[in-house]
Amino acid sequence: MAVNRKPRAGRSARPKANPVRGEATLTLAGVEYVLRPTSEAAFAIEEELGGSMLLLVQRAGSVALSYRELGTIAGAFIRAGAAPDDKLTANINDDALADLIYAEGQVKVLGILSAVMANVVNGGYTPQGEPRAVAETP
Repeated sequence: MAVNRKPRAGRSARPKANPVRGEATLTLAGVEYVLRPTSEAAFAIEEELGGSMLLLVQRAGSVALSYRELGTIAGAFIRAGAAPDDKLTANINDDALADLIYAEGQVKVLGILSAVMANVVNGGYTPQGEPRAVAETP
């Protein structure tokens, strides 16, 4: 039976993923995390893993990413999606995420992360992850 837990006093509820912003939800160990595709997250992933986001998307499509790489990717997108007052999520550990991904299942998690990475390389969002305005045609 599912328990409906309310946030403790002084803590806000976790934000929900907004697909209009290209966000997705990743559930690890029963906790839902918002994955938000921002330029800051993309730059952190590229710097940490030493490759372009496009190359990482290609590797994801070939199921060629390690657990640690998946933890790094998930961590950057989770930190980008953290609520401003959620210091615990904002400081989430990539190695701990890799362990949780191992427990959850690499293929399941890879599908979700691949969708968010595809949103990064396909564009249509501001660096902060908001949808870009569409110009009206005359």
